[in-house]
Amino acid sequence: MTIDAFTIVSALRQTHVKYIADLVALAKMNPILAITFSVTMFSYAGIPPLAGFCSKFYLFFAALGCGAYFLAPVGVVTTVIGCWAAGRFPQVSQFGGPKAVLRAPDT
Repeated sequence: MTIDAFTIVSALRQTHVKYIADLVALAKMNPILAITFSVTMFSYAGIPPLAGFCSKFYLFFAALGCGAYFLAPVGVVTTVIGCWAAGRFPQVSQFGGPKAVLRAPDT
C-alpha cells in the first residue's frame, strides 16, 4: 500500500498536482489512476475486503489475546480517525470538493 501510494503521488507530482484540491479533476483526467488511488486509500483506512482490514483485524485480536485490553480500543479510535483522513483523498479525487477547505496555506 505504501509503495503504491508513493508511486501514485510521484506520478501526480509530474503532472503538477501540488495540493489536495488539485485532485478534483483526477477522475476525469486519469480514471485508472484515480481508482487505484481510491483503493489504496481505502485499504489504508481498513475497509473490509481489502488487505488493510485483514492486518488491523489480526492486530486487534492479537492485542486482545495478549491481554492488552486498553490497546485495542485505542487502536479502534485511531483507525476511525484514519478512516476519515484517508477517505478524504478518494472523495476529492472522485467527487470533487471545496477548494477553500482543502488547500493548504502557501508559505
